[in-house]
Amino acid sequence: MLDQIVARVMRVIRLDKTVFAEIEHDEAANTEAFIVVVAAAFLAAIGQGIAGRSFGAFISRLLLGPIVGWLLWSWVTQVVGTKLFQGEATFWEMARTLGYANAPTALGLLAFIPCVGPIISLAAWVLSLIVGFYAVREALDLPTDKSILTIIIGWIVVVVVSIVVGVVFGAFGALL
Repeated sequence: MLDQIVARVMRVIRLDKTVFAEIEHDEAANTEAFIVVVAAAFLAAIGQGIAGRSFGAFISRLLLGPIVGWLLWSWVTQVVGTKLFQGEATFWEMARTLGYANAPTALGLLAFIPCVGPIISLAAWVLSLIVGFYAVREALDLPTDKSILTIIIGWIVVVVVSIVVGVVFGAFGALL
């Protein structure tokens, strides 16, 4: 399984669009997508933890954000794409493809490098969004314009939810 994950991640990073059709139709890839999300989050969390010298940042970045964010982005994107633009995909087809689209965020491991670390992290995030576009287009069978709109709407919803959750838990944490 690990060989297949690595081979698929390499194809994702090379922007091989055919890999998303393969992942979309491979029901066994649910576990693989989860592993990709967790591994990328773990590597990015290490970089964040070193950069911030904070164990709390490491734990929150590793455990809470990436997995919940992946599942939320998958759900919102699937709903927007199917209900608003008449795309065709199940939640798990979307989750599998977007799980693999998280692979570039592993470059966040380099976040601790002075001056260029934050730039590398930003580039990794942007690359993940670009790869996410290909994942959405393939999984939902949408044209480019509708795929872009689906990504933008999904991203805005996830960012707003993340901010609200951050404010709520930040306020709750301050009370403790």
